Amino acid sequence: MTNSSLEKVFAHMSKLGKTVEEKMIQFLLKDIHPNFAELITWQTKTGGKRLRPALTILFAQACGSDENDPETLAAAAGIELIHTYSLILDDIIDRGDIRRGKSTTRAKYGDEFAILSAIIHREAVYEAARATGKYLGDTLGIYTNAIRRLTEGERLDILFEQKGERENEYFLTHRFKEVGLKDYRRMIAGKTASLIAAACKLGALVGGASLEEQACAEKYGWSAGIAFQLADDYLDIFAVSEEFGKEVYKDIIERKLGNFVIVEALRLLVPSEAKKLSGYITDENLSDEERIEKCIPLIDKSKAKEEVMKEAEKWAQKAIMTLETVEFKNEDIKDMLVSIAQFSVRRAF
Repeated sequence: MTNSSLEKVFAHMSKLGKTVEEKMIQFLLKDIHPNFAELITWQTKTGGKRLRPALTILFAQACGSDENDPETLAAAAGIELIHTYSLILDDIIDRGDIRRGKSTTRAKYGDEFAILSAIIHREAVYEAARATGKYLGDTLGIYTNAIRRLTEGERLDILFEQKGERENEYFLTHRFKEVGLKDYRRMIAGKTASLIAAACKLGALVGGASLEEQACAEKYGWSAGIAFQLADDYLDIFAVSEEFGKEVYKDIIERKLGNFVIVEALRLLVPSEAKKLSGYITDENLSDEERIEKCIPLIDKSKAKEEVMKEAEKWAQKAIMTLETVEFKNEDIKDMLVSIAQFSVRRAF
């Protein structure tokens, strides 16, 4: 992907994102006390790539929707509200302080008020669904299915942790001692790919697409979503903190085995070295700095970095190939979707 095409992707996504942001804030602030407004909209106003709502709008336009169709914009806003809702909860669960280079909602306002913000976000999702008019029933079905899948992905992600801070009975009973490739794929299918797939399917739906075309859009989203998460896992280990916009080595610090770089490193290393890496990740007596210092050389030695790059590229290409089965009314939109699939990976590499 050339720099000019990448700039085109960013410019168009930014344009779409601003439109969706207005809708999001409208749904969030319904019947909200003025003193609560800044807190409620904090996560939205920290920005973001707006990848998911952009995909909703692009697939809607590809299937015949007008650029400023209110039902399409409402559908896209609901998708991003689900994403933002999940980020607020994710930061509470992981005690995250930085996201997109800024304080998280829970870091700025406290866990109690972050939870209240999350509740309002969930309610705003239903406001968005109602604003899709005749698509209300199908939209709610897509939203609720995505939230359920996303929650299951988050459950697995927590259970992949080896950190000793979670001492409740459920966690201790169901925690994974080892995470294989099948386990990892189940987790990212829910935590990341499900919402991106929902965004694409919903766009095709409100654009008037056939069931077959909706299925193709959803398949594109699944493949692009997996590619996106693989790149995110790569960035968690190999990115420069200032460029990434959030904490690096977070999965190592959190002692999570559910990072594809770690999964691949454990698979590729000889058994004795894989045992060492697993031990360093799970050792509760190591400081964060010591854990990183011991894990990174073994990860580098495993050549997992190259394998992650290959796998992410493979899924991006799967997404692109799916587009060949959709009849586009506008080839420029198809080119944009190709660029987004490429961007989801190459932002890391």
